[in-house]
Amino acid sequence: MIKNAIAYITRKRNRTLIIFIILTIVLSCLYSCLTIMKSSDEIEKALYESSNSSISITRKDGNYFNVNEFKDIEKLKEIEEIEEIIMQYDGLAKLKDAKVVSGEQRINREDLSDEFKNVVSLEATNNTKRNILFSSGVFTIKEGKNIGENDKDSIIVHEEFAKQNNLKLGDEVDLELLDIEKSGKIKSHKFKIIGIFSGKKHETYTGLSSDFSENMVFVDYSTSQEILNKSENNKIANKILMYSGSAESTDLALNKLKELKIDESKYFVEKDSNAFEESLESVSGIKHIIKIMTYSIMLGGMIVLSLILILWLRERIYEIGIFLSIGTSKIHIIMQFIFELLFISIPSIISSLFLGNVLLKVIAGGIVNSDDSMISGGSLINDSFMLNITTLGQSYLILITIIVLSVVFASSLILIKKPKEILSKIS
Repeated sequence: MIKNAIAYITRKRNRTLIIFIILTIVLSCLYSCLTIMKSSDEIEKALYESSNSSISITRKDGNYFNVNEFKDIEKLKEIEEIEEIIMQYDGLAKLKDAKVVSGEQRINREDLSDEFKNVVSLEATNNTKRNILFSSGVFTIKEGKNIGENDKDSIIVHEEFAKQNNLKLGDEVDLELLDIEKSGKIKSHKFKIIGIFSGKKHETYTGLSSDFSENMVFVDYSTSQEILNKSENNKIANKILMYSGSAESTDLALNKLKELKIDESKYFVEKDSNAFEESLESVSGIKHIIKIMTYSIMLGGMIVLSLILILWLRERIYEIGIFLSIGTSKIHIIMQFIFELLFISIPSIISSLFLGNVLLKVIAGGIVNSDDSMISGGSLINDSFMLNITTLGQSYLILITIIVLSVVFASSLILIKKPKEILSKIS
């Protein structure tokens, strides 16, 4: 069987080339579709991270609270599903050696004391990258970097504020934090500029200079608490944000939080995953389309192969008749046809690895460039060599199944006839 199969594909070169092209195209399409389908978990994980979904704890009256006011606050760190906890303190600060950016104020207040003039809005956090204003793209870092967990005495400012005061990275900004808890007592501290951002947020006007986006600054949380003379057991915050690696982990963390029996009459404990759920709908649609494409390729490949084999087997009726006349079984004849296609398909594996990656980039590019897409190309295209080889191997097994089914279907139209009937047609 093997000898006859090799002899046929080497002599019938034109037919071999046609089958090779068809098998390469089918295998390439299967490979690219399976790669995207197997990347669905990575896509969802990337979407979840980019959506900045979290669980938040805030006071219902909107005021700040003592972080340790919760009876079991330390147990938050013991919840294994929570990967990151961010404290956020919002307040006001008075500039000592700089001037705020002026703008058209919709509310004019003549009752402002000197204490509330030339003030900026201040947000203290241990990770500005997670802040909704930055993760949503409202604010963008133009120079320097975001504030991280290990930063001390650090500040990031708006580019218009920096331009007006001739500030650059490495310069210092002297701020007097307004301590509302102690009747406006002012604390002074110098912060080093590590980042400059741009953008415009939705502004709410109260008559203060801090209403403008240009007059908003971000400082590191630990330094803000030191300035306010807050000890480790007496830190304050307006919001506690908790982040998990997946939607399932977030749900588990939320259930464990409810077991801590936080006073729901005073606090909101909420899950914010609306952006993820909305974008997940598009991923589900993509996965459904890819599945349809994969099944269509399998069915289409089977139909095309079967039709071509039916035409070619009719021309090989003499060869089939000779085999039957010398006592060769029908199973052996079918196996020879299968071996012929398998030998042709072996070189197509290498070709499909390159062509499949090209198709994968085209499909991924179309998805990424679609309207309202939150998916990055990197999440669809996995650069792992072993994973690509595994996917290609699985695609090839599907191709072998298509080959076997196509040969059996095409051959059955001839081989269901009795040998005597086939030999009579030859004569």
